[in-house]
Amino acid sequence: MNLRSMRLGPSLCILVLAAGLAGPALAETTEIRFFIPGASDEVSQKTLPGFIADFEAKNPDIKVKVEGVGWDEAFQKLSTDFIAGRAADVVYIGTRNVAELSMMGAIQPVDGLVDAATLGRIPETLRQAAQFGDKQMAVPMAFSTQALYYRTDLIPTPPKTWDELVATAKSVMEKNPGMYGYATSAAAHVTLVSQFLNFVYQNGGEAFDSSGETRINSPEAVAALQFYVDLFQKDKVVPNPLELNREQHPPLFAQGKIAMMVSGPWGKSIMGLPPDNKTAPYAVAPLPCGKACKGEQVSDSLAISAKSAHPEAAGKFVAYLLQPEVHAKWDDQRGLVPLLAEEEQMDTFRTPFWQTFIAMKANGFAQPTPRAWQPFEKILVEAVQSAILGKATPQEALDAAAEKIRKARIEPRA
Repeated sequence: MNLRSMRLGPSLCILVLAAGLAGPALAETTEIRFFIPGASDEVSQKTLPGFIADFEAKNPDIKVKVEGVGWDEAFQKLSTDFIAGRAADVVYIGTRNVAELSMMGAIQPVDGLVDAATLGRIPETLRQAAQFGDKQMAVPMAFSTQALYYRTDLIPTPPKTWDELVATAKSVMEKNPGMYGYATSAAAHVTLVSQFLNFVYQNGGEAFDSSGETRINSPEAVAALQFYVDLFQKDKVVPNPLELNREQHPPLFAQGKIAMMVSGPWGKSIMGLPPDNKTAPYAVAPLPCGKACKGEQVSDSLAISAKSAHPEAAGKFVAYLLQPEVHAKWDDQRGLVPLLAEEEQMDTFRTPFWQTFIAMKANGFAQPTPRAWQPFEKILVEAVQSAILGKATPQEALDAAAEKIRKARIEPRA
């Protein structure tokens, strides 16, 4: 060895000594991005920071950056970001979109990224809804049923049937000028599909039959749309539904402008009022029945981007949110029906308010899962709007919708 090469100058000696005294290098911090629709709304602004801070405290080598847009723009935003390769690491999506995003190659299987114990806590039927092919493509995060909110100071007994719903709404309006008895929605929004399908299934109809054929123009569905139209055009017990989506009903309820509405537990969170408040006291009851007592069950899921640079860190964040104690806070604060069996036993969810939504699980029907949700939603929105505007009869509107669904081959996911 050349001895000259072993000589160290004074400056270099100081650097080596300083490096030794400094100890081990600081661990590198990984930043992951979490996309959640409605990130800027009031509920998210109040609740998300606490979850992020707790996760980061328990995982000091991971930082979480929250981003999002409104639900109306969420799917388009995600699609654009996935195509451009700039999607967030963890994305909060409607489970109805799992098939579409899987076929796009936008999300990756979570098996191996989210531990088996976490996945095992999720009810099997919900877990299967977030699968595509034989892969677990997302992890169910939110689950909800719907119930009828009603003003207890104005309505002693909640309506149990469609006829009672109309009669109760009219009675309230007669005694309270300026207040509508009920509210529906027909603005272009995903919640229109939910509201309309509640009536379709309550009347014995369905979106697709067991063979995958659309049944959206069946006699039962047509009669349901006629009832939906009549609430506005004939009975006049609802404000103009074309100007509202379902998420705009809770503020109207809190302001004393409507006496009844259909919403999930999140309606309480949006209002920011407990049931026994003095301004607009309320309770919740099962949805009024048609031929059957039914209510749509909807779930949202967490998925990991196929192009995430940090899939392991993303998986840790997903698993954290599904821990029973953490998830119970998430459901309570954001107004969601308990997803995990462990949650239902907690005192938080043993109140009359929560028990009504939990009981609705027994009468629930799963939200349809066509392979392409966005065109399916657009077709139903156009059908309902055309009937409410009087541009088509309910039969004509739904016949046209059924034809569009067939031509577009929007069959349900296998």
